[in-house]
Amino acid sequence: MLFSENMETNLNLFAPIYARSSEEIVGYIGVSLDLLSYLLTENTFLHVDKSTISFNGQGSVPLSEIMEHVKYQLVANPVTDYLWQLIQEFILQLIGLLLISTIIMSVIFNKVFSHPLAVLSQYLYRLKRNPKEAQQPPQETFYLKELQELKTSIHDYHRDLQATQQALDIQNQTVWDQARRDVLTNIYNRRAFDEAWNDVLMNVDCYKVTTTFMLLDCDFFKALNDTYGHEVGDDVIRISATTIQQALPIECPAYRIGGDEFAVILQNKTVEQTFEIAEKCLTALKEYNFSHLGIKEKISFSVGISTAIPSDSVNFENDIISLPRQADIAMYKAKQSHQNKIQHYHQQLEAEANTIVSNETVSTIVNAIHTGENINMYFQPILSLKTGDVYFESLIRIHKESGLIFPNDIFAVVERRRLEVEMDHQIIKSILKYIETGKLPKGTGVAINISGKTLLQPNFISLFDGFIPYLTEYKLVIEVTENILIDHMEYAQEALNQLRQKGFLIALDDFGSGYSSIRYLAHMPVDIIKFDMTMTLALKSDEKTQNIILSTVEMVLRSGYELVMEGIENQEMYDKAKQAGATHLQGYLLGKPNIEPLMPTQSNYD
Repeated sequence: MLFSENMETNLNLFAPIYARSSEEIVGYIGVSLDLLSYLLTENTFLHVDKSTISFNGQGSVPLSEIMEHVKYQLVANPVTDYLWQLIQEFILQLIGLLLISTIIMSVIFNKVFSHPLAVLSQYLYRLKRNPKEAQQPPQETFYLKELQELKTSIHDYHRDLQATQQALDIQNQTVWDQARRDVLTNIYNRRAFDEAWNDVLMNVDCYKVTTTFMLLDCDFFKALNDTYGHEVGDDVIRISATTIQQALPIECPAYRIGGDEFAVILQNKTVEQTFEIAEKCLTALKEYNFSHLGIKEKISFSVGISTAIPSDSVNFENDIISLPRQADIAMYKAKQSHQNKIQHYHQQLEAEANTIVSNETVSTIVNAIHTGENINMYFQPILSLKTGDVYFESLIRIHKESGLIFPNDIFAVVERRRLEVEMDHQIIKSILKYIETGKLPKGTGVAINISGKTLLQPNFISLFDGFIPYLTEYKLVIEVTENILIDHMEYAQEALNQLRQKGFLIALDDFGSGYSSIRYLAHMPVDIIKFDMTMTLALKSDEKTQNIILSTVEMVLRSGYELVMEGIENQEMYDKAKQAGATHLQGYLLGKPNIEPLMPTQSNYD
């Protein structure tokens, strides 16, 4: 493309000329064309104004760059311009409409959704912070039916939840109260006492106030229970509990912590006030007429009191801890007295108690029960008259440096410290160890005495799991007293029958000691009846007494039980027991309790 000086625009085209016989270029041929004139004469322009077409530039430019040097104007189109204006106006109107719609939708969304959700969220937050308080639902009315129903549902749910929670609180309180109420007397039980006493001990440093521990106990209750039966005994306990509670200040509850033993914790009371309370309780019990229960004897009660006063104490915490033991000592002193049935603990009583069981002995017994140290099991043979087979009754003994501790002292400490369950656990462990180590001759057996408290433990049956593999080689007998079975007949039947099904035998110990077990005999889950020594000795009494014993023996044997007679001390008792029909005999004649299970020598009794 060539721009000339006179503003002409020429389009120059060149083509090479080749030789005939080769590809050699021998020259060029060129054509020059006035481009603007050609365009204006040969082409029709629909959208470009021809008069406005022009070229600018100087010199030569390649054809590919020609458009950079062309100037032109489009033909004006009123329709297109008007249409474009309409499009622009439409776009502006659409944008405005969208803005207005967005604002309207935002207002509607806020009114219909956002604000109700915020109100509900705040309402839920209030419910979360104060779940136990009644909260009024939001007063706003929501446009959406679903949100309005949600608000109502939340309110109704919270109301029902509160009602349910209140019902659960009442039920939990009832369960809590029942768990801490004695079933027989409806006063607080041992569990409630332990919690109350632990609370006293935990706050002793914070509240150093005068604290008194009071124990009340019915004298000779066991004899009363054996004489008149357990139903009358239960009535006595029930009446005693009610009478004591009514005589106490309203802020001082009574606790039944044992069979016929009641405890009271008094705080901020002087010694004089404590004695007045004790005398009021004792007077109320004395004045109550128990004769309507059929009781002919006068029932008496004993009260033991111990007090810790902060101003008199060097170590107040230790004084508080010692109160139960001190009150126990004072109560036993009251039991020994016929006149002074209220005793307040003092140091002289401690000295008197130590003359019965020394501190060394008590410490040795308590340590042995808790650790198993110094415990030895002694074995006394029980002979079968029919087969000559022997099994042994196990008897606990505890040694100290100065010698053997007497059984009476052991059981006195165990009962006073309420260690019956712990002692039974040690006995069971010791006997199982004897069997596992082969110290008990095969083909014999062993009888284990179990206390009532152990029988009532939830894990009672599992205590004997270790003996099950030895049931084929040993006769394993569990001895329980008649009082345990009669007091807890239904539970005892279930527990003991499970052990019988496993292969254990159950012996009823001390049969006849209260003469109250005969009417229960048919229902007792036992295999062996052990006559109390007094019944064995009764074979030497007058003819009427002997006939009663012989009739009882006949009844026991006809019922299918084995019968063990204890107290066979000499040949005369051996012959009388054998003649009476006993199937098994036990006593010093056959063998004394020994640390080694020794077989009886026949020459001793035949």
